[in-house]
Amino acid sequence: MMRSEQVTGEAITSEADDETPARHVGEQAPHPGRPIRSRLLTLAAVLAVALFALWGIGGPLVGTSVLASTDEMAAASPYVDAGVKNDPVTNFYLDDIYTAQLPGMILFKHTGAGWNPYVSGGTPLGAVPDGSFYSPLTLPFFLLPTWLGPAYERLLEIICAAGACFLFLRRLRLSRPAAVAGGLVYASSGFMVVWLSFGHTRVAAFIPALFWTLERLIQQRRLRDAALVALPVAAMLLGGFPSVAGYAMLTAAGYALVRVLAEYRADLGRVLRLLLGAGAAALAGIGLAAFQLLPFLGFYRTYLIEGRSQTGDKHLDPGSLITSIAPWALGTADPTRPPLWYPRVNLVESMSYLGAGAVVLVIVAIAGARAARTLLPRAGWLFLAVAALFWAELIYLGGPPLAVLQHLPGLRALFGGNFIGRSRGMLCFLLAALAAVGLDLLLRRREARRAGDVPPPAGAGWRRWLWPAAVWVLAAAGLGVALGRARVLARRADARGSAGRVAFLDHQVLIGLALLAAALIVTLVLWRARGALRVVAATALVLLIAGQGISFVRAYYPHSLRDTFYPVTDTHRYLAANLGDERYASSQNAMVFGTNTAYRLRSVDGHAFINRSFAALVRGIPGNPIDYATYIRFNADQAQATSPILDVLGTRYFVTAPQERIFGTPVSTPADGTSTQLRPEQPVTVPVPTSGRTRAVGVTPAAVPVELLASSPTRSLEVVVRDASGTEVARSRRRLAGLTAGTPFLVPVAADSVPAGTRLTATITLHAPAGLTVSGLTVSGLTVAGHAGVPAVSAVAGAEDGLRLVHADTSVIYQRRNAQPRIRWAGHAVVEPSQGKRVAALASGSIGADTVVLSAPGPAAAGGTARVDVRQDDPDGIAVHVDAAGAGYLVVADADQRGWVATVDGRPVPLVAADQGLVAVPVTGGPHTVRLRFAAPHQNLGIAVTAAAVLFLVAVLAGDWWWSRRRGRRTRTTHAVPPTREAVL
Repeated sequence: MMRSEQVTGEAITSEADDETPARHVGEQAPHPGRPIRSRLLTLAAVLAVALFALWGIGGPLVGTSVLASTDEMAAASPYVDAGVKNDPVTNFYLDDIYTAQLPGMILFKHTGAGWNPYVSGGTPLGAVPDGSFYSPLTLPFFLLPTWLGPAYERLLEIICAAGACFLFLRRLRLSRPAAVAGGLVYASSGFMVVWLSFGHTRVAAFIPALFWTLERLIQQRRLRDAALVALPVAAMLLGGFPSVAGYAMLTAAGYALVRVLAEYRADLGRVLRLLLGAGAAALAGIGLAAFQLLPFLGFYRTYLIEGRSQTGDKHLDPGSLITSIAPWALGTADPTRPPLWYPRVNLVESMSYLGAGAVVLVIVAIAGARAARTLLPRAGWLFLAVAALFWAELIYLGGPPLAVLQHLPGLRALFGGNFIGRSRGMLCFLLAALAAVGLDLLLRRREARRAGDVPPPAGAGWRRWLWPAAVWVLAAAGLGVALGRARVLARRADARGSAGRVAFLDHQVLIGLALLAAALIVTLVLWRARGALRVVAATALVLLIAGQGISFVRAYYPHSLRDTFYPVTDTHRYLAANLGDERYASSQNAMVFGTNTAYRLRSVDGHAFINRSFAALVRGIPGNPIDYATYIRFNADQAQATSPILDVLGTRYFVTAPQERIFGTPVSTPADGTSTQLRPEQPVTVPVPTSGRTRAVGVTPAAVPVELLASSPTRSLEVVVRDASGTEVARSRRRLAGLTAGTPFLVPVAADSVPAGTRLTATITLHAPAGLTVSGLTVSGLTVAGHAGVPAVSAVAGAEDGLRLVHADTSVIYQRRNAQPRIRWAGHAVVEPSQGKRVAALASGSIGADTVVLSAPGPAAAGGTARVDVRQDDPDGIAVHVDAAGAGYLVVADADQRGWVATVDGRPVPLVAADQGLVAVPVTGGPHTVRLRFAAPHQNLGIAVTAAAVLFLVAVLAGDWWWSRRRGRRTRTTHAVPPTREAVL
């Protein structure tokens, strides 16, 4: 209940507002005061939000570019070798978007699949909330072309975050301009910007909505308001990042408890009813998301979870607070604007931007504690201030308080398994609310004092200025500490590498301090001025916040060319034509891992949660391809390329980049110390120093002209290999990137099937603006461009290594000739209970394709053969016709041990764990139809719980409507009181 001395939004507004709650019966009406042209200020604030959203996002909204860092993707092989049109990469911190988020969205949008079979042996897709597919904010992806989706998804986030923040702040009885400005501060805050296109912001965008619905419930006490709380809870849980939702719900629970006790402490029954109503609504929200939450919990227990444990010393450096006013002080995300971010924790996890104007307003809200407490509902200001301090301490200082939370039962998973820096979304919301309070205090000051609504503070003279002075002094000291710590980080970075970071830091901080000074000046004008000058000052302050926010996002948001949005290269076409239902593996420099999902090409590589048993098998490959718990990626390592474990996984091809090592036997024509020159567009035909199988041909640069150093697909060395009859055997070219004097420059060629003993020649053509001097060989009767002699040619001969180079263009593709079928018949079975021994046996290559390795005894295998006909192989289902001579196992080399069921001729059969992380189906002799179907764990229960939650909320709303109608009829009949709707909580 609002106290009689409170100043409501009507003190500076000229009309009522639907979101300003009615005063309680018996409450004294506040004096309206003098309006200060609030409509003009509101319009200016709304325009500032629109300017931030539209100008900040810019071209991607109209389709001239893409709001995703696919420019970085296209700067890698095979895209760059294919000559995909691209601009310089401007953000190195958003690679998760094009390796995981967008590929998964593309697949789900077109298939609606619950399972993604294309990466990491298979991983849940639509069955779990990881991809945010069911978040309301993801809707633009389904209504628009996928490449346009990121821009409108971000626009929807801004609208949701700023709009719900406005509604919440209006519920706190702040003026419209202040409420709009608070939404702008939150939408432009560092957390909401740097986690672009991640699930983090799709969750955090609903934090204000959660607090708004709770405040409605506390003030209105109606069943419909309790039901409303369930919606943001569900939306956050479907957003795909549980820790951010957990931080928000934990803080919201504290807010509800504090506000209800403060407002209704004299009525214990009402306190209990409100708290129970809020708790029931939260449970209903969890129930609405149960169709994804329960499968996620079922899968989570089988995931490889490593490196996530947290301790009290794992927090952000206090120096990163300097980015609250100078976002690029500690480095940028843009390699064209060095230095790149250099603190230990990366930019996305560290950025603390709030804006100079917003920081000033937060300090105003804290310094004006008494007026702010009077302004807000009971305990509102106190909670915002204390909660912000609580989260700031955990995020930037950590220590014992954080350590305690990391070990508390019920909170261990939230704080002990997630980096605390990800709670910045909660802190940014609290600070945005305080900034709005600060602006409202400035807007109301003269009008409220003139009207007598805000009495002067008790105590005379200097005493009343002690608290504000202390706050401003502490704020200045905190800024000084942050700057000092930031300079320490800069000096350490300079000591490790090239200098200049301290000077860059000082320059950026100077800009931030200048904006801070401008905000202080405007604040003072707004504090002291009268009339139209106050309107101008308030507008200037809001525009200052918007302007710095626009500058921040314009420097951070990627604007990639549409040509970079998953273009198809010859590598993708070759794999699509030849891979079938098998897999490939790729070096991390050859194909961007995870992107294959967008092309529906199965790969061992991937960026996703990995089944723990499957991960143990993959780690049996030399060099441990799992260097991070959600990454599987390989190197151009022949031991990896030929690993028998890749054979077990049905890996038909291994892909490397043209500039990487060519597998095989190096062969060189000895140079005699002379040199010759390759001239542009002048072919030179020379003998190849191999006979038969050849994988690469090249020359050794003696010197590299500056003109050739610039990387361009049009600057290349072309090689055409012919046999003795002049028949073309292979043709390929390689970009000149990587030319190094004294090092053979090899061009991969697919001449790996040439019969042994075949003599070959190579016609070499330089496509470049300048000639290239290479090591030569004097050969009687042969000259190049007037020089005596020819290039000394290097080559790589094929070897008996189980590989065959079959494609050389934008990438190098080796066929793995020992690969087993991904879906195969095993007539023999061996049992090995030890995981380590199972992996060792499979890695040794001693297990044949007709044998399956089980961890526990299963049905006996008769040792016979079978004909296997794969009739369906879709993301969510596999159907195979098997005609077996005797009992055995149909082996599927997928990570399907969790979430899949099998039938044989329509009868359920157990799905057996096989080959360490894979699955097998026991099948008796004769013809059978074997089906594997994706059935996410607890999916039916989750759907039932969601349906029950929907019915519960519908029943609550229907009951509230019926009760309201009944009360309305009764009051109209008795005429005892005006027709009102009595609260039921």
